[in-house]
Amino acid sequence: MVLLMIAGLVVWMFGCAFAGYHKRFGLFLLILVGGMSLNTAWMVFGLDAKPLSNPAIMAHAGVLLYAFAAVGFGWLAGRMVRGFRESSVKSHD
Repeated sequence: MVLLMIAGLVVWMFGCAFAGYHKRFGLFLLILVGGMSLNTAWMVFGLDAKPLSNPAIMAHAGVLLYAFAAVGFGWLAGRMVRGFRESSVKSHD
């Protein structure tokens, strides 16, 4: 089960990075809300936690920080790739 959750986190973070790379922040918000709701469902139904308890709020904050880090990394990587492509030297032969 833990490996499934880690794989889900990796896929979710890749989706956040993909949205940041292509500067689609509406898609990022959709991915963020989907991930947060799956995280809440796991905590409520899998762990029998109350959604507004202190550990649950800390887990939500962690997921939010993971999402912002992934979208920031994707945005930065996309900006660097676009900068390299724009600065390439082309011959006019």
